[in-house]
Amino acid sequence: MTKKDPRCVICKHLDVVYSNNLDFNYVYGEEGSPIRVLLCRRHEVELFQMGQKKFFLNYYKILLEILDSDEAEFMRLFEKTVRSNLDDIY
Repeated sequence: MTKKDPRCVICKHLDVVYSNNLDFNYVYGEEGSPIRVLLCRRHEVELFQMGQKKFFLNYYKILLEILDSDEAEFMRLFEKTVRSNLDDIY
């Protein structure tokens, strides 16, 4: 198992060295179950402004680079959202 990385879940997969103003947020699975995720202020605002689906689609390239993650539940939902909306990616 990998060690928990204390950075924003998006920043760490974009290889941003320092994430500031971190806070836990929630994304939701199809059945409405909440998944807690750590985001920096920038990505928290993006998630709020774009909505979950567009936020995930905006960062779909992260999925192509991930082999191992300490945010498995978040990544499963992320992948499922992107895969079910491939026609919306431009």
